[in-house]
Amino acid sequence: MKFWNVLSIAMACCISSQVLADIQLTIPSQVKLQLVNGEKSSSASPVLLKNGQNQIAFRYQDRYRVGGDDVFYSSDIIIMTFAGKDDNYVMAIPKLTSQAERDAFNEKPSISLKDSQSQDVLFEQGKLLKNGMQFDRDLVAEMKDYNLTSQPASLQQRVTIITTPGTQSEVDVAGKMLDYWYQKADRKTREQFKLRISQ
Repeated sequence: MKFWNVLSIAMACCISSQVLADIQLTIPSQVKLQLVNGEKSSSASPVLLKNGQNQIAFRYQDRYRVGGDDVFYSSDIIIMTFAGKDDNYVMAIPKLTSQAERDAFNEKPSISLKDSQSQDVLFEQGKLLKNGMQFDRDLVAEMKDYNLTSQPASLQQRVTIITTPGTQSEVDVAGKMLDYWYQKADRKTREQFKLRISQ
């Protein structure tokens, strides 16, 4: 009896999670999600998202046979930002069959996004690049930094401080900005921040 209770609760959770999601995004098997809306994700297709603006980061990964050997291909991290509402979306990526095609894709990814009516959906795309060693990357922190820029597919989360002339001094504004960035920082950055101030 307990088994059936647990099973029915699990099924209800699955159904409710699907009902709560407003957007369903179907992705190709070669797309390996890294981030969804700034958080780590390894979701399988279809990806359930909320209505409104969404941002995903992913790699195109596949295996190929070249001269009898298996070759593993992994693209740079690609960022896609799009807005949607109450619909099913399908992402398509071409099958890459040669090294030249893989190089061209990595340089300028060719991606399409369509809605349930097979209409093209507008989106922005960019890349989350990092120079040097690629191991042990903090993709969540990298994406936060990226979204503070005006690069393609950025959410452009800028700080807006509204001041009325004569009501706040430059020191007040600077203080609010420092407080804002201190609150956004992780523990290590906060400690560095304190050290800089005490010098």
